[in-house]
Formats: sequence, C-alpha cells, structure tokens
Amino acid sequence: MYRLKNRCLLPVALLALMACHQTPDTPESTDTAPPAHAAVNVVTEPCAVVYAPDAYKLEKLKEENGEESFYALASDNENCISDCQDFLQNKAFKTITADGGKITFRHQNGGTTVINLDDPQYTWEVFLFDGNKVTNIDITDIESEYEKVIL
Repeated sequence: MYRLKNRCLLPVALLALMACHQTPDTPESTDTAPPAHAAVNVVTEPCAVVYAPDAYKLEKLKEENGEESFYALASDNENCISDCQDFLQNKAFKTITADGGKITFRHQNGGTTVINLDDPQYTWEVFLFDGNKVTNIDITDIESEYEKVIL
C-alpha cells in the first residue's frame, strides 16, 4: 500500500506545479509610442535645420490622410527635402538634421527662439537661421527662400 501512495503522489505533484506556473508578461511594443527626447539642441550659428517625421508621426499622418494619399505626400516631401539638402550643400551652407524634440536658436542679439518639432504642425521642414531670425521656409522653392533669408 505504501508503494501505491508514492505512485499517486508524483502525478498530483506535477499537476500542482503546472497549475501554479504563471507565464511571464510580454512587454508592450513601443514602436507606436511617441518619442521621448531628453536633449535640447542649441543652434548658435547660421545654418539650416532639416527635419523629417519619425515613425510615430508617419503612422499618425498615414491614419489622417489615408494610405494612398499618405504615400504620395511622403514621396513628394522626401524629394523636396532631398532637393533642399542638395541645394544647401552646393552653397556650402551648414546643415543640421534634427530628430525631433526642442531646438533652441540663440540669436546674435541675445534672444532665443525655441521650436518643438514634436508639435503635430511640423512634418517635413527646413528652418533657415541667419543668426538673427529663424524662418520656416517653403521646401518646394528653396532657391528663392534662400535668397530672401540668407542673402
């Protein structure tokens, strides 16, 4: 009878262990979470700041505009940004690529301008800074915008 008791005890113990076992929680994906930008970029000399939206903002734009319109919009803007970068490079004008967050422009007269690129109003942007003033330019007409702001 003692042996029979040991044979029944093993399956009961295994069932108890399996019933008490909890699966670990799976971490939530942060792919669609808004970005956390800890650093504030400070610009002190004349330059162009180029900004293109991150994955989070692109997802929001896709939801707002519909998939078909979004891809056309994104393609056009990426081409304009590329043209702007090529033009500025040919002019040997300093260019900074911003990832998001806040950018502080320090003017030569001591004033500052702070732009929060995480604001939904900013998507594909080029900011020209001449040392005194920050201008968010029309990326479809970089040549005339450059002449108005810098020259």
